[in-house]
Amino acid sequence: MSNNKLIVSVFAEDRPNLIKDISDQVLAHDGNWLESSLSRLCGQFAGIVHIDIDDEKRDDLLDAFAELADQGITIAEQSAEGVIDDSDTVNVVEIMVEANDRPGIIGEITRALGAANVNVDSLDTGCESASMAGYTLFRAHMMLAMPEGMDEEELEELIGDVSDDIMISVLEN
Repeated sequence: MSNNKLIVSVFAEDRPNLIKDISDQVLAHDGNWLESSLSRLCGQFAGIVHIDIDDEKRDDLLDAFAELADQGITIAEQSAEGVIDDSDTVNVVEIMVEANDRPGIIGEITRALGAANVNVDSLDTGCESASMAGYTLFRAHMMLAMPEGMDEEELEELIGDVSDDIMISVLEN
C-alpha cells in the first residue's frame, strides 16, 4: 500500500458542521487530515486541505467529496506535484499594516513585496471607519516569508516606502 498526498480546495456557504462533514469523509476512507487553511468571509467558507490517503482509497474519497455537492459543498482536487514541507521556513515575520483606504492599496503593497522576493504566506484584510479622522482605515494582517538575508527593518522600510500614510507593526510570533 502506498500513500498519496491529496490537496483539495473547499468552497461552501458557511454553516455549522461543515468541517465535520468533510472530515468525516476523510476518516471514513482512512485518510489523515494533515494540515489546512480555512476561513469564513461574507457568509462563505473556503480553504485548502492537505490529506494523506492510501492510493487504493483515493478515488473513493474523491467520489465521496463529489457527493457532498448535494449539501452545497464544492471540493476540487488540486495538483499535489511539488508539495513541500514548509514547516521549517525560517525568515517568517508577522506584521500588521494600517493606512488610509484607497483603491489599489493591496496591489501597491504586494507589488513592493514581490519585487523584493517576499512571499505572502497568509493575508487577512479589512476596512473600518476611522470616524474621528473622517476616513476609512485599511488593515492587513500578514505572515510574510522573507528572502534569506532580509531583516525586519528592511521589510518595514520596503512597505513604508509604498506611501507616507502606511504604518507597520512587526508582531511577536
